Amino acid sequence: MIVQFSARNFKSFKDSFVLDLFTNKDSAVSSLYNINGTNIYPSAVFYGANASGKSNILKAFSMMRRLVLNQDKIIQSTDILPTNRFKLSTTSENDTTAFDVCFVFEGRKYKYGFEYDETCVYSEYLYFYDSVQPTTVFEYDVAENNGTIKITRFKELKKINHLKNSLFLLEADRYGNEEAKQVLKWFSTTHIVEFSPTRRVNPDYYNLLLYPEIRNKFIGFINNADFGIKDIFQETNPISDIYDQIPNFPKNAKLEEIYIKTIHSKVDENNNFAGDVKFDLFEDESLGTRKIFEAIGPIIDTLQKGAVLFLDELDASLHPILTRKIVELFNNAKSNPHGAQLIFTSQDTNLLDQTLFDKEQIWFIEKDKFGASHLVSLAEYKDVRKEHKIERNYILGKYGAVPYLGDFSF
Repeated sequence: MIVQFSARNFKSFKDSFVLDLFTNKDSAVSSLYNINGTNIYPSAVFYGANASGKSNILKAFSMMRRLVLNQDKIIQSTDILPTNRFKLSTTSENDTTAFDVCFVFEGRKYKYGFEYDETCVYSEYLYFYDSVQPTTVFEYDVAENNGTIKITRFKELKKINHLKNSLFLLEADRYGNEEAKQVLKWFSTTHIVEFSPTRRVNPDYYNLLLYPEIRNKFIGFINNADFGIKDIFQETNPISDIYDQIPNFPKNAKLEEIYIKTIHSKVDENNNFAGDVKFDLFEDESLGTRKIFEAIGPIIDTLQKGAVLFLDELDASLHPILTRKIVELFNNAKSNPHGAQLIFTSQDTNLLDQTLFDKEQIWFIEKDKFGASHLVSLAEYKDVRKEHKIERNYILGKYGAVPYLGDFSF
């Protein structure tokens, strides 16, 4: 579970933003997960006007994950690290970007972060907590000690030489450091889903349908969501003409195209059952049905593993009642026994309800006149009481983060 996540100089966020998911409360509207004395929320939602920067918080974590898992295969000193700075200021366009995350994984709390640009990682650190005080795995700062690794416990890591444009975390993992391995393992379990009508999610989620237990959960979820679907399964067809299209393609290679099929009932003229009809999910079903299918896989996997799910525009094309039900799956300890987390963006103001979220779980993003995004929690506003109608006050602009519309007459 994420305890805290922050970033600086990334996309629309010029200055640092800090997302806190821990609380000093002993009880809350949603279930609190107490890990080593830290109470952590299972969900958080971001609201804001279009183009305010809501999705950029998810993209910031995605960028950090990309770098940590070395998805760009940085192996040479001349390789360029991916960046995406705030471009609307001369002070930030050539400045460094920084990421920091504190999380709990397999019963232990970790804190990891780094500062970098395209050519160099200027500082990096990793700590873990077996008590209130952190234990340093490694830390370094190019400006302070010329990049020399400062170690307080794992002296063998001092022997490692690493490229200035790569994360020391990766080298520590190669040398068998268990803490570095745990950080990489945690990042690899997180899910980030950005729904797009033209882009499908990771095919690995489709393969979940091959497991009977998980497939039954798919079917149960869809039946309870009232989509009129009796069954859903994966179907594969071999691609036979690939050999003629690609020169020197291995003749013994086997390629298949994956289809997701749904089953509906059809009736006769007397409305009696007359058999089943097979639909193609991406050709015959509605956008909402496709959206919920692409969300179900990550949702089920996240809940089963107690992982973290970032989901952009959860409510798009979904009925508000269904969106609320998904949130309740994470907020309820019975349906979320392993401490999974849902962090998502939304425009569905029906969710702005203090019987669903505590104030600390609701966040607003607003851009200033210079184009920079700022993140603020509802808990930071004074005199927000339990009986207040948060949805109404938000629409009225009391918390900002709403569009200010001009004259639309033509």
